Amino acid sequence: MQWYWIVVIAAGAAIAAYLTLCIVIAMRVLKTAVTPVAHTLDEARVTQAKNENMDFADYDSEWNKQNFEVNGVHGKIRGEVVFNGNAPYSKVAVICHGHTWNRINSIKYAREFYRLGYSLVLYDHAYFGQSEGDFTTLGLYEKQDLNSVLTYVRGVFGKDAIVGLHGESMGAATVLLELGVRDDVDFVVADCPFSDTMKYYRELCTDLTHLPSFPIVDVANAVSKRKYGYDFNRVKPIDAVAGSAVPVCFIHGAADTFIRPHHSEDMYKVSASPLSELHLVEGAGHACSFKTDNAGYRKIVENFVVKVENNLTQLKKVS
Repeated sequence: MQWYWIVVIAAGAAIAAYLTLCIVIAMRVLKTAVTPVAHTLDEARVTQAKNENMDFADYDSEWNKQNFEVNGVHGKIRGEVVFNGNAPYSKVAVICHGHTWNRINSIKYAREFYRLGYSLVLYDHAYFGQSEGDFTTLGLYEKQDLNSVLTYVRGVFGKDAIVGLHGESMGAATVLLELGVRDDVDFVVADCPFSDTMKYYRELCTDLTHLPSFPIVDVANAVSKRKYGYDFNRVKPIDAVAGSAVPVCFIHGAADTFIRPHHSEDMYKVSASPLSELHLVEGAGHACSFKTDNAGYRKIVENFVVKVENNLTQLKKVS
């Protein structure tokens, strides 16, 4: 056998081995994204009590809670409304949890809004907690489910109530995507969101595998589109932000290596609202800004919400 045939065969074998490796990695990436480990409500309580030193006394015995469910894209979406004070209720905050978790993880954020006089809506995204669904799509179908939740919220609290959204990670991407769905949201607090799913997956793939993201992410996307109807290219929160005048408070851990801070920075730059803010929390990793600087986080949220409320009051006076 001539030497060049040996080279060709060896090169072909190497390419085949590399492509096989890429396919294996792509399938693992997709599985982790759309069918991850989903924690139960009880598991979330244990984790929050241990890692966040959370006490659930107010949630368990003081908050006036009412369960609800709405029809989502792939089944029932379940959660609870927390009524603050006595009717009429003039403002409500809807809190969206992150990947693998459920509404129990939203309680720590919800408390600040409750303190500011807001009623609360906490719910489980499809596939997580007590909601139905066989997979998650990190915002694609979740924004439609949130739309159903918000329609329910408007039915309960009325068209004149102030409605704010708060989301963490996947939940943050979801609440930002919602800005491209409806125009009756008054403000958003987005904690460590990604701006563009394809860009995010490419960054994450390279960081975790030290391999080029092509063709790994592209194979994962092709399978995802065929199996789940989930096209990574269709989930771009930055486009929704750019097309909306709703004020957004971006909060991101400066030390976040899972979703890099530039995602929030990029979206802040295109936000059309002069009331939008960007806060990078020093020393905070992914979804850890609240834990890293609890007092600072709560103050950021309070100042932003009060600013938005004052602006809404002025707009009503003018009209």
